[in-house]
Amino acid sequence: MIFYHPDCDLRFSEYGIEIPIVDDRASHVFSSLKYLYPFLEYTDTTKIIRITRADLERVHTKDFMNRLFGSAAERQGEIYQCYELVNDQGNFERFNPKNQKRDWNELLETVLLQVSMTFNSTKYALDHGFSYYLGGGMHHAMSFAGRGFCLVNDAVITLRRLQAEGVIKTAWIVDVDVHKGDGAPEILKDDPSIKTFSIHMKEGWPLNSGSLRDPWFIPSTVDVGIDYGEEDQYLARLEAGLLDLEEICPNPDIVIVVNGADPYEFDELPSASFINLTKEQMMGRDKFLYQFFKSRNIPQSYVMAGGYGQKSWEIYLQFLKYVGENSALSQK
Repeated sequence: MIFYHPDCDLRFSEYGIEIPIVDDRASHVFSSLKYLYPFLEYTDTTKIIRITRADLERVHTKDFMNRLFGSAAERQGEIYQCYELVNDQGNFERFNPKNQKRDWNELLETVLLQVSMTFNSTKYALDHGFSYYLGGGMHHAMSFAGRGFCLVNDAVITLRRLQAEGVIKTAWIVDVDVHKGDGAPEILKDDPSIKTFSIHMKEGWPLNSGSLRDPWFIPSTVDVGIDYGEEDQYLARLEAGLLDLEEICPNPDIVIVVNGADPYEFDELPSASFINLTKEQMMGRDKFLYQFFKSRNIPQSYVMAGGYGQKSWEIYLQFLKYVGENSALSQK
């Protein structure tokens, strides 16, 4: 099942934010899939279950939520920090106010709609085995603030609500974005019920962004660092890491896959350049994940996460075409 609606696209360019996430990457994937599967329709966002502030406060501190939902100046400050729009000298960076056409309130509303979509997609996966939301994956958001283009942590918010509803007890977050998944380990460091896995660049952001006392250095349950030039070892080390995770916490009730396309060799974000997988290697990664969870009857819910530039959409599409050929999408 594909979850998508264009109202969930952040369209950074309309806020004057100059991050190389192509505004139509999700819509491009959806329209290509609809050509193959004409029955696909936009998710009706008027009928989905909405995430509430109480859901957010299971994950994020009240101080952070008070700032995010507080005055316009407080909200703007959180957004500036999260999307790195002001540098250390106090000058705008990656941001041109002259190009801003939409209000920061709209950005927050869109982010919260994305979190609701992640939740509904994951709830669907519990009953049907597979779902993919063409959005979300805000894996750098910490308990106390947004970070790394991620305002709130949709994966942890989703899992904590499912636990509160009594639907699940245990879960995995498997993060294959090129950057180390750091938000979930920080939030979940004292929570034994949700285990985290991250395979990522051994060097580079966020691992070189501060001192070892900084909270984003909290390890995942299992971390796999891939060094520059080790692309040929990627798949074997992914498998070994997941087997280690399985030994620590077998048979989770659900897995959320943070399915970043940014390890791709043609990704255009400079900070993603230390892993350069070919299109075929990216397909191998995603096929392996799908079959690994399917063979163990673990419901799997995917979110897009990082993917930058003109070619990132190709990575998501090739995987979803594969899933369709294996019947998860070819049935209504």
